Amino acid sequence: MSSALYAAGAAIDQAHEDDIWSSDAQNGECVGKLKDGNYAITSVDVNRQGTRALTSSMDNTLRVWDISTRKSLNDAKPLLSINAGPINAWKSRFVSRKGDGDDVPADLIASSTDSGMVKLWSLEDGSAVRELNTSRPNFMYALAVSPDGTKIACAGAGSHVYVFDTEAGMLLCTFSGHSDNVRSVSFSADSSLLVTASDDKQIQLHDVRHGSPVTTLLGHHGWVLTAEMHPSGAYIASGSVDTKVKIWDVAQRACVETHSQHSQAVWGVAWQRSSDDVPITRPMLASVGEDCSVHLYDPLLA
Repeated sequence: MSSALYAAGAAIDQAHEDDIWSSDAQNGECVGKLKDGNYAITSVDVNRQGTRALTSSMDNTLRVWDISTRKSLNDAKPLLSINAGPINAWKSRFVSRKGDGDDVPADLIASSTDSGMVKLWSLEDGSAVRELNTSRPNFMYALAVSPDGTKIACAGAGSHVYVFDTEAGMLLCTFSGHSDNVRSVSFSADSSLLVTASDDKQIQLHDVRHGSPVTTLLGHHGWVLTAEMHPSGAYIASGSVDTKVKIWDVAQRACVETHSQHSQAVWGVAWQRSSDDVPITRPMLASVGEDCSVHLYDPLLA
């Protein structure tokens, strides 16, 4: 393409400490920090209302925070703390579902473990609800919940990707197209597709409805640590140890943009998401790297 589809809009240096901070997407300024404890934070999620944050820490604790107002962020204390047990809180995600009168609460927290399981916790009181077992005792360091709350995907050490039915707790399908550890799993906005990234340098797209592979994207020159689909479903963003952020056109099955702002491995990419109250028509992209920086990319800037 002759013109850039996504251009770097801002950079935030020294963004990583043992705390969580919130920034203004327009100017990159820090607007508040959340801190409770002195251990590294391994995971952050925000609910679809944009009012709660969920963190995982190496002290084995899941914490839920109120982020509905910026004024109180710096002095905030967790609304809920869950002692998940040793290595049971590496990645965590909010699970919001209809419930429909079954025995599983509508609002849950999912956390991945080092023993091939995903644990579900009540968001109301932190009690253990259910375990989803892959039957393989592997470290599950990739975790995703479908936007409709009906499916949970996990992966990690080993090349398999597992998709569970949230309500029934049953394994729906297993994908085995990768040849090395799977670092990242992410659902499409309509919950029908799953994007996976692996140490085999591949990004794969899977059809969750039929349990079948869709395509494989090649172009990174190192482990692909993260991949996430654009809310429209038209693009996929990815990051790698090769220090590159790439944008892929799903229809073309091709990379349309490569960005080189990071000087070390890119550990995460995330598209700006709409909340229930604030629709986002032109999502920005954020990337976070081992170089202690966050870069923001604004679509159609150039």
